Amino acid sequence: MTLFRKNRTAARRVPAEVVALDLGAMGLKAVRLRKDKDGLTLLAADLLPAVKIAAEATAPGRLNLPRKMFTNYAALTLSSEKNMVRLITLPGYSEQDQNLAEKIQDIVKLEDSQRLAYLPIKTGGAKHDARILTVAVPEAEIQQVLALLPAGPPAPLSLEFSGLAALTAFFHGPGRQAAEEAVCFIDSGARTTFVAFLNRGEPVLVRTLELGGETLVEHLQAQWSLDRATALGALEKGATIDISQSVHELAAPFLRQVSISRDFVERQENCRITRVYLSGGMSMVWHWRNELKAAIGLEVQPWNPCEDLKLAPGAWPAALKGQEARFAAAVGAALGALDAS
Repeated sequence: MTLFRKNRTAARRVPAEVVALDLGAMGLKAVRLRKDKDGLTLLAADLLPAVKIAAEATAPGRLNLPRKMFTNYAALTLSSEKNMVRLITLPGYSEQDQNLAEKIQDIVKLEDSQRLAYLPIKTGGAKHDARILTVAVPEAEIQQVLALLPAGPPAPLSLEFSGLAALTAFFHGPGRQAAEEAVCFIDSGARTTFVAFLNRGEPVLVRTLELGGETLVEHLQAQWSLDRATALGALEKGATIDISQSVHELAAPFLRQVSISRDFVERQENCRITRVYLSGGMSMVWHWRNELKAAIGLEVQPWNPCEDLKLAPGAWPAALKGQEARFAAAVGAALGALDAS
């Protein structure tokens, strides 16, 4: 579901190749993918310096990409504390309703400074109600993102919320096997974490909660008087500093909200959540995985968004080995832009 998509005409068909750029606060994740008759191939990946995108920030300059990322089109994702993702129910839904957009805007309380994107997830029923996924993002942030690539290749092709882009990657991976189950998907960013509960392949509850990898690093620095490098090292399994209690304290409010959401979904949908899938930087922190498992009592599965892609020789840098989970949103954005099925 895109906040911006370049208009397509008969002469401008779905591209065969795209570079996807996930504008995270802890680094810009970039992947270049190609789709052909043999399937999907990852041509290159890189972790680049972060670009600050915020409604009140100064407009960034042009983004300089390494040559290996050059192609005609770019699919972009962003996430900030001011992004709002909601799943709403709209009574009396009709695709022919000329006031449909206005009705959705009224429900989500869209502000003049925001741009709205929406997608019907489930329609029909006796009352013709519809479940609609909505995203609202400050217009100023969207313009800052588009200003990164003002002219020449790669041209911006699409822009979407990073959590939903990661969910797209999930649907192309473990989501296929979990299509008949009720599961939870969690994608962590720098400051916020996107949580989606899915029943038989359809989102039934989505939330964006305040907790992320950067939050955890700053908490460790303050609590233990650590420099940033040492705090990052403490997140690795086998580190000499035991941060389990620190993670427990910081994650407790988040985990309570996830537990409440799970109980609500199970009652509302008459289902049972069977497992939790993780992506994003926090999924690599084993203390975090243990806290989730203990709090929710479910199987917790990190996953590699690149596992179903063919890799071109040298496509994945050795320095990024083991960090594939951080690239879920970038991979999902590329899959969406390529209309991969």
